[in-house]
Amino acid sequence: MTENIGEPLDDFEMEEFLEDSGLGVLGLARDGVAYSIPIAFAYDAPNHRCILRFVMGEDSTKREFLATTEEASLAVYDWESAGEWESVVLAGTLEELDGEDIAGAAAVFADIGEEGALEVFNRPLEEYETAWYALSIAEMTGRGAF
Repeated sequence: MTENIGEPLDDFEMEEFLEDSGLGVLGLARDGVAYSIPIAFAYDAPNHRCILRFVMGEDSTKREFLATTEEASLAVYDWESAGEWESVVLAGTLEELDGEDIAGAAAVFADIGEEGALEVFNRPLEEYETAWYALSIAEMTGRGAF
């Protein structure tokens, strides 16, 4: 069996992939313990960052890890087959958005059409706390096979 490790993606290919995506796995950390969650995101190309919307209950583990994570990672991938796939891994810092930044972030996020990804909760979204964050990208790597 031939191993297909793919080819590196250039910056343009990675940015195009992120703009077309909207779901990934976010890695957070606290005291040497990792915590990963599926998350919807929007790539904000002009600001080289990803916009993330967190929906949390009262006893949210996400909230605890968000408060202690110094550097987060976001893995985004698309798998069609062993010969056709792409993945991009981002690393950077998370910053909670407030005030006017939230309106701009919400507008970028609305463009991805992933609001349906948030309909996984037991109660209406209005009953949960919503927090907006930006992942400022410090490092971006990608590979793909086509």
